[in-house]
Amino acid sequence: TIDLAQIFSLTDLYTHWPTLQEWKASGKARYIGVTVSNYELYEPLFEFLDRETPDFIQCNYSITERLCEERLLPLAADRGLGVIINRPFMNGEYFRRLAGEPLPEWAAEIGIHSWAEFSLKYILPNPALTSVLTETSNPAHMAENALASYGEMPDAATRRRMAAFMDQL
Repeated sequence: TIDLAQIFSLTDLYTHWPTLQEWKASGKARYIGVTVSNYELYEPLFEFLDRETPDFIQCNYSITERLCEERLLPLAADRGLGVIINRPFMNGEYFRRLAGEPLPEWAAEIGIHSWAEFSLKYILPNPALTSVLTETSNPAHMAENALASYGEMPDAATRRRMAAFMDQL
């Protein structure tokens, strides 16, 4: 049994979706879903979600890509969909943008010691999320990313402060 079968970036969505539904019905797949990784696919995703109910959706979300907070994550939570986050570091663009930029002094006060933690600690408290794909091949970075799941998570006011800080960079 496949744990989760997903249609990547909605590719040939209406061709593949019936196959995934058959796989789930026959026990070949436990869960089925769809993925998006850019805003251009959000409207087609919403059109799909108006008609169908996947078990999971996968979408881009980071401290600098927050559009899914407005409509997609609340919809997923309301409908009980699992949510996998991709691109929390925007395929590395996040770190390239921040090269040489110091963390705000107040970040250490809330247990954040790296830009990776800054992004992950922003997104992890969202109750709609099931999992986050942290996009690294470096074991040291993997360990650093895992540390972000420990300790206190920022409250809503702190998350707003974090987002405002990123917006002014």
